[in-house]
Amino acid sequence: MTSLVAGQIVFLECRQTRLYAEVIQVLAPQCRGWIRPLALASEAEITPLGTALDTTAPDFNKPTVPDMLWPLDQLQPALDTDVIPLLATLSAKAAAPSSAPDSRAESVGISEFLRSLWADRHSTASSLD
Repeated sequence: MTSLVAGQIVFLECRQTRLYAEVIQVLAPQCRGWIRPLALASEAEITPLGTALDTTAPDFNKPTVPDMLWPLDQLQPALDTDVIPLLATLSAKAAAPSSAPDSRAESVGISEFLRSLWADRHSTASSLD
């Protein structure tokens, strides 16, 4: 396994959808990483999450996708060829004047992704027993 460092972009993948996140801190003794979700990306669209790339002043009363603790062995480092276009797309969406993110839709999207991811991981682990 590649060691992860703070500031690195990683992803979780499930059913042709990726959750991209920034590593905030590596908690080696617990084998967990504190990550901040940046975007949920599928072939059809990229959905920005939270206010990490918001070009305006942050609104701390606006609900955002929370940071997460995740097992380090499930986080995959993102390649530069994935991250650079992703960040360009997110920056363009954040700068667009008509782009008012729907926090409820973001929460539903990430919740559905995480449920699917855990279900797939659980069924894979059960089949290995």
